[in-house]
Amino acid sequence: MNKRLVVAAVSAVAFSPAHATTCSCASVPLLGTMELASPADTQWYLASTYEYHNLSELVSGSSTVPDDTARDRTSHALILEASRGLTEKWALSALLSAVRHERTVSGPRDEATGLGDAIVMVKYSPTTISLYSRNTLSFGLGARLPVGESAATNAGIVLAEDLQPSTGAYATIVWAYAARALNESRSTRIYASSSYTKNEQNDRDYQFGQETTVSIGAAHQAQNRWGYNLELLYRTTTRDQRNSVDIPNTGGEWLDLVPAVQYHVTDKMALRLSAKIPLLRDLNDQLQFTTKYAARLTFSYVFGNQ
Repeated sequence: MNKRLVVAAVSAVAFSPAHATTCSCASVPLLGTMELASPADTQWYLASTYEYHNLSELVSGSSTVPDDTARDRTSHALILEASRGLTEKWALSALLSAVRHERTVSGPRDEATGLGDAIVMVKYSPTTISLYSRNTLSFGLGARLPVGESAATNAGIVLAEDLQPSTGAYATIVWAYAARALNESRSTRIYASSSYTKNEQNDRDYQFGQETTVSIGAAHQAQNRWGYNLELLYRTTTRDQRNSVDIPNTGGEWLDLVPAVQYHVTDKMALRLSAKIPLLRDLNDQLQFTTKYAARLTFSYVFGNQ
């Protein structure tokens, strides 16, 4: 396999869409890369990601409105990921997050820092892009595990659910991904991805809304080690519930543009910078604070047999 094909093959793992399976640490959907195409047999994919969310935009239904409270709401996350190719078609992926939420509303700052949720997922890929195929098709079934802090307090008072590092609840995740290489070198591809997350109640009888995501995009790996990606991400959630009663000012639909650029430091090591830019929001005709923008930086490394 020539050098360019090696880089293109690694890019199938290290430069895929980044949003289908989210590690929802409280109200912030972390842009985890759990939906990456599966590593090859006996191959490892490792990644460390820093992610920043600014959630200070006040939206009524689908319109931005002035915020007189001077609210400042941000979230920071460190995401550690590992995927292992078990056989030619099966792989196992895991993700662990650490989260810091901060909120200021015309006064003292509320903040919480701690471990977030973890995700474990089994993936099956009947076909993957290679020298012999231009197509990838993968399916995944996973679980979100509430391993982190979900009862953080400030001055002895338990903070709101959206400020907790962890959801405190289990969830089931179903995921699918398909891609098609458009040229002989496999350096340009289009893809689509979708996931569904079924959230359970936590110990305080709070249940985050059920989440569905769909993304479509295109990626290109240039000969000079640079890679480029452009994606449309649609996400919808039902309203959160407490004691099985819908909570107003929760749930909605979001459509985001997600551009990304990646640089291969070596054939197996890469740095990736991506952003999430809101295009459309429909928040159930309710007044909600939501993501103004998000960005992330990922360092990834692939090793093992290819």
